[in-house]
Amino acid sequence: MTFDPRKYREEKEKEISQTYGNMRKRSFKFLFLNIFIVLMVFVFLFFVRNISPRLYSNIADSLQLTIELNKLEYSAPEKVGARVYVVNTKRTDKNFVVSEFYFQLSNDKRTIYDFNYQSAVEGVAPALGKRLLFNLEDQVSVSNLENGTYYVYARCKINGKPVEIKRSFNYTEEIFYGILTQQFYLVGEEIQPSLIIVNRTAKTQELKLERIVWTYKDDKMTQNLSEMVRIHPGQFATFQFERRFKVLDLGNAELSAQVYFDDGSIKEVKILVPTVKDYERNPKDLDFSIETLESVVINKSADIQVFLINKINRERFIKYDSVQFSIPEIGYNFELRNRRLYAFPFGKTLIGKLERLSFTKPGVYNLIITFKAENAKLEKKIAVAVGK
Repeated sequence: MTFDPRKYREEKEKEISQTYGNMRKRSFKFLFLNIFIVLMVFVFLFFVRNISPRLYSNIADSLQLTIELNKLEYSAPEKVGARVYVVNTKRTDKNFVVSEFYFQLSNDKRTIYDFNYQSAVEGVAPALGKRLLFNLEDQVSVSNLENGTYYVYARCKINGKPVEIKRSFNYTEEIFYGILTQQFYLVGEEIQPSLIIVNRTAKTQELKLERIVWTYKDDKMTQNLSEMVRIHPGQFATFQFERRFKVLDLGNAELSAQVYFDDGSIKEVKILVPTVKDYERNPKDLDFSIETLESVVINKSADIQVFLINKINRERFIKYDSVQFSIPEIGYNFELRNRRLYAFPFGKTLIGKLERLSFTKPGVYNLIITFKAENAKLEKKIAVAVGK
């Protein structure tokens, strides 16, 4: 076979062209990817700086200021809680001196509360930890605010360098209307509903109810009242219907209450009432958890709610004989009896709130929950941390 230089050159040029062409395509793809990543970084930084809540101040000698709020959404007459901490970003303990400390709670109209402490205070922040600097609840009780957005602001000098931080929360007022029933019923049982009115405003409310029109499926009945009620902030009033609705069919059915007032206004509230063949006789795959609206501290009523957790992917209808709550270290015992619970798939359901519970000494206590149903008994121990 004779060697053809021209053909060889053409093949090599074609091969080189294909090779560099592919390289250019990969280069363009890589360049586009880099540009996309850079854009995403800028978008993220813009979001963090301009949209997301600023949780920490600027850094001064590896230390930052932060404000922790009990909640971001309050309803009257809840008490506002805010704590200011010095946060250590280093892996070793850090000494600090705080001076010219200032704290303010305000809205767009006025200052609700402010606090000044000009003297210098020395302290040590643990490695990657925090040190409490100011607790609003230790100074003053703030509650029953008007509707609106409020701002918590703190500034000081840490080791001579100025830092500041600002957070916001919403405070709302409302008069809540609801219907109280069992969480589910069996065919053949009867529903005796109650209307509940909760005053979630900063002022005492006087309401004159003329009547309530109850409707369950196609059955409508009227409850005549002509009653004046006075409900203080955070309190509630209930009105139980003296008659009952017969449950005849399986499934969810709508129950409504139309509330008529003497001024001609009408409030309406609706719920769905489930009816099932039976409840679980031997409930399993359940767990328990607790939640607190604010930190548990000594010499103050502990606000602890207990929840039932459904660990499987189906709705549950559970009737329990009793749920006992005990803390042996302080001799605390509390019990709820003969109630029904509806549990969402993989959801949690409120069992109740622990009543008349307080601690006199800080530490970690064991809350023992004992759940008894018809053919089941479950027990769990949960640690409760109590501060000063």
